[in-house]
Amino acid sequence: MDKQWAYCSACDRQVEVVVKASGRVDPVTGEAVDELVCLEVGDTCTGALCPITDARPEEMRENLDSLRAEQPDSKEEE
Repeated sequence: MDKQWAYCSACDRQVEVVVKASGRVDPVTGEAVDELVCLEVGDTCTGALCPITDARPEEMRENLDSLRAEQPDSKEEE
């Protein structure tokens, strides 16, 4: 997993994120597009709507679980 940092205005700090290639389908064009997944949604997320991805926390948790399941060693993150 290639982790990056992004500023989260809900937490008012930098959070770790991962870009999941072709993680979702654009509803307008129907094309596969990259999806940003926040790695801190289960631990320190305080928002009702992610300011980085415009996803609800439940959606982001599902995306994070899906991302972890795709990893060869789907152990809990460090």
